[in-house]
Amino acid sequence: MAVIRAIVAKEILDSQGVPTIQVSLWTDEGILVKSGVPNGSQHFAHEAATLIDNDPEHRKGKGVLKAVQLINKSIAPQLIGKDPTKQDELDQLLISWDGTEQKTKYGTNTLAALSQVIFKAGAASLGRSVYQRLFEEYQLVKYIHIPTCIFGLVNGGQYGSDNLDLQEFLILPASHMDYRVSLEIESSIRDNLLQLLKERNANYSTGILGGFTPSFQKNTDVFDFIIEAARKTDYILSRDFFFGIDAGAENLAKRGKYVLRDKSTVYSNKEILDYYKNLKEKYNVTYFEDPFTTQDLESWKNFTLELGETTRVVTDVFTVTNPTKIQEVVQNKYGNSIIIKPSQIGTVTEAIQAVKTAKTAGLNIIVSQRSGETNDDFLADFAVGIGANFVKFGPTNRGESVEKYNRLADIYLEIEQQMLEGETMSQALPQDQSTNPNEEKAPEATTTQTPAPANAPAATPAPAAMPVPPQTQPDQTPVSDINPFETDKEETVETNQKPEETTTVETPPVPVADPGKPLEAVAEVPPVAAAPVAAVPELSLGATPDVTPPQPISVDSQPPMNTPVVNPASTPEPAEPALEQPAAENTAKPDVVTPVEATQPQDKVPQQTEPTTPKEVVADAQNAIDSTVAEISPKTDEQPIVPTAPAEEKVDPQA
Repeated sequence: MAVIRAIVAKEILDSQGVPTIQVSLWTDEGILVKSGVPNGSQHFAHEAATLIDNDPEHRKGKGVLKAVQLINKSIAPQLIGKDPTKQDELDQLLISWDGTEQKTKYGTNTLAALSQVIFKAGAASLGRSVYQRLFEEYQLVKYIHIPTCIFGLVNGGQYGSDNLDLQEFLILPASHMDYRVSLEIESSIRDNLLQLLKERNANYSTGILGGFTPSFQKNTDVFDFIIEAARKTDYILSRDFFFGIDAGAENLAKRGKYVLRDKSTVYSNKEILDYYKNLKEKYNVTYFEDPFTTQDLESWKNFTLELGETTRVVTDVFTVTNPTKIQEVVQNKYGNSIIIKPSQIGTVTEAIQAVKTAKTAGLNIIVSQRSGETNDDFLADFAVGIGANFVKFGPTNRGESVEKYNRLADIYLEIEQQMLEGETMSQALPQDQSTNPNEEKAPEATTTQTPAPANAPAATPAPAAMPVPPQTQPDQTPVSDINPFETDKEETVETNQKPEETTTVETPPVPVADPGKPLEAVAEVPPVAAAPVAAVPELSLGATPDVTPPQPISVDSQPPMNTPVVNPASTPEPAEPALEQPAAENTAKPDVVTPVEATQPQDKVPQQTEPTTPKEVVADAQNAIDSTVAEISPKTDEQPIVPTAPAEEKVDPQA
């Protein structure tokens, strides 16, 4: 059982440069996890409190040094030695230590940072990812899936520069779209929208959440621009994607009326309702978040009653991830969808309770970022683990958002791998294939392999089900007893594939791959000038060599092609005998030498007298040659063989 060994909190900055809390936790197993909580831009009536310094000398009163000191000196010592897998128990301790209904003593930022880091540590000690632990322990969804993404392309209201009234103009890819296609839809439309804004000399700077902040005369101009940008892509409105808005109605209301630039006069409760209906009919807006204030409850009810069957009416400010407020929405039918922000309520256990309340009532769940985000990817795992219908992380041009989208991509690959294993698990995996899609594989290297004998036993089939190996969050550093890159231990790779040829091939030894050292060549082949040498194929991990390694080739060891081969032993080249030579000695070395019968020395070389004319010199030389040939020639039946001129020998070109 793992226990908490140390907890340390510190102050970091969110995406807006505002201080927030980051907590690091170590277990006795050597696991390190971190959690950084986001900030909200506004605090609403029903929302739990956050703990800030209110010290004008530090970060204009927005610092969180009080919360950091509270964690390090008061809370952390009481959590040392606790089991991080006991999430509900530890969350209840945190809630009881605060002791207030609105978290005014510790603040939701303090509780959320501690609760989330404990949950991560518990998941890591169990060898599970955060989403896997949520899925297995709470069973809030039957199947794991990637939620549909909601992208904010344009920012207005408090998120822009008062250029537009509505806070966010959203696009929602169709729910049947693949996750990767959803990202492509957002990227394509956003790129074309940027070019269009530049061509029209409109403002194309970005707002707090990363969306564009153009200055238009009417809010509806945004939809027209996005439609024009989408025409340059392969994606069609109402088929591949839909529109949505986050109205931020709390910032639109003035003296009980709604103020929008679309007309010169204010909107009454009925007129704003008709305005939204017109957006639905003209632009097929299917997502309305916070369209009314928290006091205009009658409009909430009427809007849900009239358009709730085909439109998502989403509450955020009214519910603030509070189970009690969610239950109120369910009872009075104020909407059919809710925003979930785990840090808004405090502990993970309370956020789970809010999700349970919504799911029991059949509400759609949107897990959303906050205006002051961090690079923590907990939200991505949380959304998948609880089975959220949607995620709202902003556009794909901000680091804090991209971190979450990349985490969703990792989970997508894990789900895809699980589905693949479910179809082919009856077959054994190759030696070099990992069941972990996130595992970084070492570079391919050559390994020493021995072909399996003909009677090698068959491989044992893999089990019918194999869970995905434990995943580690990007900010987790577990200590493992097994180092996959350790080179001290040699690993023998066996293969059950029979060699194609029965002849045993001796393979030269190959060094074991070491990630820290460059790979050595398999076989050293000296350069050959006469003929090119075929390239040596590399041997990958887990593969059986099916070629014979080339042997070193010496230059000129083979004759050129299509050139007759001359055997000097059988066809000696005639040479003119030297003058004044007493005897001609045979220096040829035939393949088979027949012993020559010895003769008397006086018979070997006849006595010669010094010639007096050139003709006599030539005659004497010819006589000496004939005499020598006769002596070295073999004898058959004691009859001398008359020497003749050597016959031409047929040469085999293949010799």
